[in-house]
Amino acid sequence: MTRVETIGNATLYLGDCLELLDAVRDVALVVTSPPYNQLGSMPSVGTGMWAKSHGGAGFLREWAKSPYGDSMDESQYQAWQVSLFGRISAECCTPTASLFYNHQVRWRDRECIHPVQWFIPAGWRLRQEIIWDRAGGMMMNARMFVRVDERILWFVKGQTWTWNQDQVGAGTIWKIARSQTQQGKQHPVAFPVKIPTRCIAAVSAANDTVFDPFMGSGTTGVAASDMGRRFIGIEIDEKYFDIACKRIEHSQKQQRLFA
Repeated sequence: MTRVETIGNATLYLGDCLELLDAVRDVALVVTSPPYNQLGSMPSVGTGMWAKSHGGAGFLREWAKSPYGDSMDESQYQAWQVSLFGRISAECCTPTASLFYNHQVRWRDRECIHPVQWFIPAGWRLRQEIIWDRAGGMMMNARMFVRVDERILWFVKGQTWTWNQDQVGAGTIWKIARSQTQQGKQHPVAFPVKIPTRCIAAVSAANDTVFDPFMGSGTTGVAASDMGRRFIGIEIDEKYFDIACKRIEHSQKQQRLFA
């Protein structure tokens, strides 16, 4: 059974995003970081940095327990992501909507897989590629330069879109470090609230609806609340759903206090 929580101007759904898109409408902005389909390529027992509790060991333990389909056949994973976001464009978004899609450059069988190679959903046009400089990485055992970055792909739906010119100076390399709480305390792969905050500030207006189909611990929802936007979030893991509810409720209370 789907669980729905309404917190101020945020509506949160516990369940599979593919099954809940009928409830999502009038979205001006999608900001999300989906599962990266990485678990199947990671060791079950870590070595080096991956064996240390403050390194990757905690991530491996937490992610292995989650209900995410994060060890799919790569072709199946890509088809799922492309189909899902094609539906989101067609069924959920306004004509001037934007999508910010956070993903990684990954490797399979020693071949590099860049998200711009395969993430080409119908109904979206790639506007810009942004580099997220995370100021650190854990791939110290790989025979290559340690990866300290991720990608944020900005797509637009139509020929016109919302753009706030005061954000132009943010550039295309975002140097935003992960804090300790974002390295596994609330969600093993949560991104910093500064990322969705910057996206929301750039391409939306007050009271617009922001959507995250992979809500996790609610980081995009917190940013939307802080910025005075409506929010719709979907999360399949009840533990993270409950964390998201608490975080967004706290943000809403803070906004009312300052108001």
